[in-house]
Amino acid sequence: MANLTPYFGTHAGDLKIYVGPFSVGQGAFDTFSDFHATFDGSYEFFGQSGDVAIDLTLSDHDVGSESGACTIKLNGKADTAATYQVSGNKLTITTKLNELPIEIHSRQGGTQVDNVSGHNIWIG
Repeated sequence: MANLTPYFGTHAGDLKIYVGPFSVGQGAFDTFSDFHATFDGSYEFFGQSGDVAIDLTLSDHDVGSESGACTIKLNGKADTAATYQVSGNKLTITTKLNELPIEIHSRQGGTQVDNVSGHNIWIG
């Protein structure tokens, strides 16, 4: 079902960002609803630092949909022609902003986001 809640874990308060077993930063969901989520954070990883900004909107606002149009913004760059697909416990986003589809799913009480600029991150 196309509603963000089943694919995200904890989305309240200050959250840590992990890459593998390493805590690399922190952030927070500024917005979270059935069809729109915005996460802003920062990281420092192997001597590099930067921002993590993900803004996802399911455009059709239809909880019965298993696929459809969406808008995703990654670190300020937007793709208004992205698409989403529900497959089991994963929400997959296909976007021109990323080489591979982005996969989002709940994991260990947090949110696993795979394939963002070649990295898998866990937020929780």
